[in-house]
Amino acid sequence: MFLAPEGGELEIASAAAAFLAAAMPIDRLHGPAPADMDAALRRKIGEMGWFALALPEDAGGSGLTAVEFVLFFHEVGRQCGPVDVLAQCLAALTTSDPSLRTAIANGEIGVSLAVPDAESVRILGSPEAALVVQVHPDRSELFEMPRLAVSARDSLDPATSMRVAPSLSGPLASTQTTHVWTMGQLGAAAMLVGIAQEALSQIVAYASIRETFGKKIGSWQAVRHPCADMAIRVEAARSQLWFAAAAHKEGRTDTATHLNAAKHLANLAAVSNADTNIQLHGGIGVTEEHHAHLFLKHALVLSRLFGAKRDLLDRLLHAAVEA
Repeated sequence: MFLAPEGGELEIASAAAAFLAAAMPIDRLHGPAPADMDAALRRKIGEMGWFALALPEDAGGSGLTAVEFVLFFHEVGRQCGPVDVLAQCLAALTTSDPSLRTAIANGEIGVSLAVPDAESVRILGSPEAALVVQVHPDRSELFEMPRLAVSARDSLDPATSMRVAPSLSGPLASTQTTHVWTMGQLGAAAMLVGIAQEALSQIVAYASIRETFGKKIGSWQAVRHPCADMAIRVEAARSQLWFAAAAHKEGRTDTATHLNAAKHLANLAAVSNADTNIQLHGGIGVTEEHHAHLFLKHALVLSRLFGAKRDLLDRLLHAAVEA
């Protein structure tokens, strides 16, 4: 088992980084309205084949593995990419209708993500989406977007619009498998690790130029030590994520355990690093025109998807792993 990307995998990561930096730069989040994935961007991503990364070749996909899927979503996270991108991939895995699957994978039809919330359903993603996918640990379902009794809600995260619907009924498609949840967990964890990495990169760059009392702030222990903690969190989360992706690729029986551990470490790394990045930037870290607060807001949303702290720790408490 290779525990770090290499060769063609690194080429995919590099291509994704260049594409996403141009297609959805993080600067877009400083506009007056939520920066949802619009139809033009969705089609552009679809044309590049990114939505079909995890689809088998006989289903019209790329036939790649969880490793490449994770590498792509790591780069999505670095740009605070919208949740819609992940929802689109999961919807393509949910339907067995060839024409619908092709339309989703090509970006012709938009998909939002549904998350159960007490007696209602929160819908995350562009209001222009025609479909919504709801993913459970043991199944996933694809619905038409409800048009009645849907109310908009202010979203903490400018990358993600939010609405609330009383319920979803009459699924267009469904699948009774854990695979879609697994890919959702991998994608969300990868985005969180990308956020954690970008927060670290941002403060390291700032600490090398900002001066106080005639010295770069990076020379002070009060800055160096938190940066070191950030680097350790990134390395731990990234290593566990690579292992989980490789375990899924090789079909290990303890894949679910490694996925839960990866998501937990990714949650911690992204939220903690984003918070520390703000603190070390001082007052500028909370200003609207700065990127620092965007990482924290996006991390807080993603950390609640596909496994939050209490649920993950409960699953890990008595988990077993292969020798």
